[in-house]
Amino acid sequence: MLASTPKTRKLAAVKIIRKEPNNKSSIEKEARVLRAAVGHPFLCHVHATFQSQLHAFFIMEYASGGSLHDIISDRQYLEEREVIFYSAEMACGLQYLHSLGIIHRDIKPGNVLLSSKGHVKLADFGVAAEVFGQNTIHGQAGTFNYMAPEVLRDQDYTAAVDWWSFGITLCKMATGKSPFLDGCDLPNVKKSILKHQPNIPGWISSELRNLLRKLLKKKAHKRLGIIGSIRQHPFYASIDWEALESMRIPPPFQPEPVST
Repeated sequence: MLASTPKTRKLAAVKIIRKEPNNKSSIEKEARVLRAAVGHPFLCHVHATFQSQLHAFFIMEYASGGSLHDIISDRQYLEEREVIFYSAEMACGLQYLHSLGIIHRDIKPGNVLLSSKGHVKLADFGVAAEVFGQNTIHGQAGTFNYMAPEVLRDQDYTAAVDWWSFGITLCKMATGKSPFLDGCDLPNVKKSILKHQPNIPGWISSELRNLLRKLLKKKAHKRLGIIGSIRQHPFYASIDWEALESMRIPPPFQPEPVST
């Protein structure tokens, strides 16, 4: 739902959650995560939160450029220079969340929005979790086809699950396809993720193939992002990270506003 302020007419997205007896803590947690997200340029910001007797309302920044899912659906896949730029901004946003003890748990192209200028806005913190220090969390959350092996095995897990989902998203951006079986046959999707090695096409660059293999490690403690620095990977050799985070690097293109 979209709304605008009477004075500026600036559009904002309104998320409405019906209050139930069992979701009070979940709503409060989402509000905390959204307030924390205001501290980083590549996370979708909240302008205000309020509630009525029956509903909670989040007034969100409106990312008018649509999502990476929209772009992939329209073009099949992105050029590598676009993949580098968008995934680098995504990585910055993820690292910021993790530094605050927040695991997103639903990284996928549909939750990677673009601002009117074409910068990444990670969105939808509805299933995000707060995990501090060396603690772990338990329980399935997010989108099945993007879940890490440890989540599908019903094991305790850490922020490593976000780097797995990041890897799946990265592959979809670059190739238009998941590196594992995709679709609605969930038992076979699960088998593919747990038992098979990722199917990474040979036509993408060797640097990207290497990055995907390091992100899609079955063992979470060996996954890039948990071990080693993703910013130092050769795939991102062209990125000036300080300039990127200060938004001095222009996006590959300025998206057309999506229909409202």
